Amino acid sequence: MRYIPVSMSTAMLALLAASAAFAAPPANVPHGPPAFVTMGPPSVATVHIPQGVPAAAAVPAAASAGVHAGVAANANVNANANGAASMDKAAAMLGKLNAAHASDTALAHASSKSVVGALSLYKSSTISARASITSYSNVIAADKANIAADQTALTNAQAALSAAQSASPQNAAAVATAQANLTAAQNQLATDQTRLASDQAGLAAARQSLLAAQTQLATSTHTTLSASVISRLNKLLGL
Repeated sequence: MRYIPVSMSTAMLALLAASAAFAAPPANVPHGPPAFVTMGPPSVATVHIPQGVPAAAAVPAAASAGVHAGVAANANVNANANGAASMDKAAAMLGKLNAAHASDTALAHASSKSVVGALSLYKSSTISARASITSYSNVIAADKANIAADQTALTNAQAALSAAQSASPQNAAAVATAQANLTAAQNQLATDQTRLASDQAGLAAARQSLLAAQTQLATSTHTTLSASVISRLNKLLGL
């Protein structure tokens, strides 16, 4: 019978105990990771991945380009839709001006707060402003003709005065008359120049009244009046 030394027997027993500890945990210790720890990628990362495609598979470049193209196409569709909506809005706004087809009687008796009433005011204001523009334009043309004549008369009066003053023997009465004629010519020129300035200011005010009538119509009807819209509107109103 062989005897194993005590020191060796103690070492072997310790090794066997360690192996048993790693082979199986105690019955009261659960196996694996805690229940609240999930294995693998989160479900949100794989919810849209088709069956049979690995969760870690990369999106092909062509597919990514298709997504961007789809987004761009949707943006174009939205832009076209917004453009069409703007055109519809503009057409509806312009449609208010169809009230210009109303008869002169309807325009004359329309409420000032209605579109027809606003058009009535625009028509009368435009007619008045145009009449003033025509009148002042004619007067200004006459003013300019008068000033041209005044300048000729002034030149002649200055020449007559010079002749009277240089005459020998000098005639005092002739000199006085020539001097009076020169003064009168100067005064007439100044008067006609003042009248021209006043009539030019009146013409500017008449033109401003025409613009004010258009502004008033645009404001009261909440309509943008471009040059083409005004032209069309004036034709409808017989202006």
